[in-house]
Amino acid sequence: MEKARKFTHFVPVGFSPDKLIASLRQFPVHKIIILKHQGDDNSQKVLTAINGIKDAFKGFEIEERVVERENVLDSALQMLDIIEEEVRNGNTVKINISGGLRNIGISAYIVSLVSNVPIYSDIPEPTGNDKYQLKGILDIPLFPIKELAKEQISILEELGDGVESVDVLISRLKPELEKGTADFGNERSRLSHHIKKLKNWGFIETEKSSKNLIIQKSKLGEIFLNGREIKSLQKH
Repeated sequence: MEKARKFTHFVPVGFSPDKLIASLRQFPVHKIIILKHQGDDNSQKVLTAINGIKDAFKGFEIEERVVERENVLDSALQMLDIIEEEVRNGNTVKINISGGLRNIGISAYIVSLVSNVPIYSDIPEPTGNDKYQLKGILDIPLFPIKELAKEQISILEELGDGVESVDVLISRLKPELEKGTADFGNERSRLSHHIKKLKNWGFIETEKSSKNLIIQKSKLGEIFLNGREIKSLQKH
């Protein structure tokens, strides 16, 4: 018998629990992961919003996770790590940005772009008073991001925490090639071409050190690879 799908909703929390609660109720929900920032436990508005969500979804599995507030790329990386946990556990993930603050909303959209995790928000009904009323759900469209060539993806994957030179990268990608041979020189030229492109696109960072070129993934490169891994997990 096929295992029933479980739905996990990622909820960046702000000050408006009514928006989040009403929009969450439009979907199957088994688990809610509330995303908050460092220091939010000292904010009464945020605590009120979190408690409102917990009261509305009593009996549901609810977690609180802390992500970076200022740096949207760091926040995106943290969110991708949490999402990967859920996808590896077989859960279907959605991101609800109905009530979150601006920075985390940007991070959430980046995450959705690279991972194909659906992202949605509320459409409020104008009521003429302070009482919130949900009109509908906005499924936020995802614009296609740049697809890299297979060789370029291999470079990003083999970089790991970084390499001290192009030659080290060659030894990881093609250990059968001997340094000093024509084939090794050709491979160095080929890789240098791809490295230049990846740097121009913002996926890697390089730094000259004596005669060597230190190469490492940028945060954007890490985000791209993490999102690609989640896409693969969702397909299988």
